[in-house]
Amino acid sequence: MRWSMKRGLKSDLIVRFIAVIAITTLISCVMGTLLINKWTIGQAESTVRNSLNTAREVLDNRLEHIANTVRFTSSTNRLQEALAKKDRADLRQYLEKVRDENALDILDVADARGNVVLRASNPGSASDSVALTTTVGLALTSGKTISSVEYVPYQTMEKEGEELAARCVINSPSSTAAMVLMSASPVLKDGKVAGVVWGGVVLNRNEGIVDKIEDIVYQNEKYRGKDNGVATLFLKDVRISTSYKNPDGTRGIGSMVSEQVAQKVLGEGKAWVGTARVTQPTSEKGYVAAYEPIRNHRDEIVGMLAVGMLEQKFSDMRAETLTIFLGISLFGVILSIVLANFLSDAIVKPVNNLVAVSHAISRGDFSVRVETQSANEIGELETTFNLMASSLQARDEEIRRLNRQHLMRSEKLASIGRLAAGIAHEINNPLTSVLTFGSLLLRKAETDGQKDKLDIIVKETTRVRDIVRRLLNFSRQTEPRKENCDINLIVESALSLTKNQLKVRENAITVKKELGELPSLQCDPNQMLEVFINIIINALDAMAKGGELGIKTGLTEDAKAVEIRINDMGCGIAEENLEKVFDPFFTTKEVGKGTGLGLAVVYGIIDGHNGSIDVESEVGKGTMFVIRLPLG
Repeated sequence: MRWSMKRGLKSDLIVRFIAVIAITTLISCVMGTLLINKWTIGQAESTVRNSLNTAREVLDNRLEHIANTVRFTSSTNRLQEALAKKDRADLRQYLEKVRDENALDILDVADARGNVVLRASNPGSASDSVALTTTVGLALTSGKTISSVEYVPYQTMEKEGEELAARCVINSPSSTAAMVLMSASPVLKDGKVAGVVWGGVVLNRNEGIVDKIEDIVYQNEKYRGKDNGVATLFLKDVRISTSYKNPDGTRGIGSMVSEQVAQKVLGEGKAWVGTARVTQPTSEKGYVAAYEPIRNHRDEIVGMLAVGMLEQKFSDMRAETLTIFLGISLFGVILSIVLANFLSDAIVKPVNNLVAVSHAISRGDFSVRVETQSANEIGELETTFNLMASSLQARDEEIRRLNRQHLMRSEKLASIGRLAAGIAHEINNPLTSVLTFGSLLLRKAETDGQKDKLDIIVKETTRVRDIVRRLLNFSRQTEPRKENCDINLIVESALSLTKNQLKVRENAITVKKELGELPSLQCDPNQMLEVFINIIINALDAMAKGGELGIKTGLTEDAKAVEIRINDMGCGIAEENLEKVFDPFFTTKEVGKGTGLGLAVVYGIIDGHNGSIDVESEVGKGTMFVIRLPLG
């Protein structure tokens, strides 16, 4: 049985320890998973934001290059002279050369009135007027170089040639226009605007721009055989150019952006970062993408720029991180279980020692002690246990001593009782004869002197008879006749029977009663009355100079016994005499004022009722008797 208890404690400790570890690990795994997910998503979004910034720089640099080319072209003498002479052949030769050298799709020139003189991509289309609201018109009227991303309708692109116009048509019913990186610069002659030159790059189906962005941003990095990143340009909400390739090798253009992205970027004009698909709904590849609006010189949104990285890369990174994290957690759990088994022994061993010692103490061996092996709480428990064992040993020895004293007192009382009974029977008959003849002689005495002497003989003989009667009562030790009694009524009766003694000192002694509500008690009312009268008379005798007699009744704290406290303000009892007050014939009263049998009788009655009586006293301050009678 003891072995199973020990094993149970160790198993219980290990199970509880593992439970704490499991809960802690579970919480850590959940929190770790959330943090890793958040960190991975944060890393992905931060990466695509940076990629978007780089892509924007590529577009801005390309637009700036176009602006520099147009500005330089408009300032050359050859163009100014050819424009002034309207030498279309020379203009065509020069503009085609500049267009081809700078990879421009559009390079046109108009006169001071805005009438087109020559289109390098379509020389046969001329003489129409440029719109004043466009980049070209604004450069012509302001005399400054203007650069912008322009939304160019299909009809305008037709004037630039069939090839460029065909690029406007995307596989979408809403896409019949072009988005163009456009820059226009005035031709100044003697400080006056003599015309305007404008050039541009059409972004529709422009593989060079998006491939360059992908190359710069992602450096053609591959992940599991796929392009790690893509770049995409939108005209409004339609993909017009992208580096993403379909499984058949074609570019993934013509699809529309999701409503969520369109609302955020095109509707609210704000950037959007999240998970998206490059070509919906055909693409099965998920990307962590970033979108931002593209605006013209009038701050109108004409399209969007987007970049994205394969979501799979971040998912694999997250899965790998989680696997490592969970592996470390699992290793920690296994290590903790091993440590729990080891550490539980350090706890169970001293507990087992405590159990073994407690069994020895329960068998009555109070000499055993636990060997203290540590300075922690267990060591403190061992030390406390040893102190408890020492206290139990000391208390056991004290109880044994008190039991021996009680036994000796009981034996002494029994011996004295037998002696008293013998003495009383031996002297009772002669004493009766003396008293009888003394009384007869007293009635027949003739002189006063004889009467006084005979009266003394009769009184002293009567006192001896009373002492003999008390000895007989003490020696009989009659069994109490118990019945349901109200202790408070018995106390009241005792006070009533001693009222004559109280009247003698009525100016000096007061009685203070505190009688609580008590249940009925099984006791002998006559014997209990004798107990209270004896203690009250002793108290009155002790208060020769007056004082207060206190009587208080109530229940003990555990409500298992009735408690009666009787205290006086008398002379008190010396400490060395406290243990003798219940001994027969012991008294501190003057000779002739007490026999020393009253408290011995009281002790015998209380003991016969299975109760207890204690005395507390201090010389000069008074004495208190505490009687406890068990209920039931």
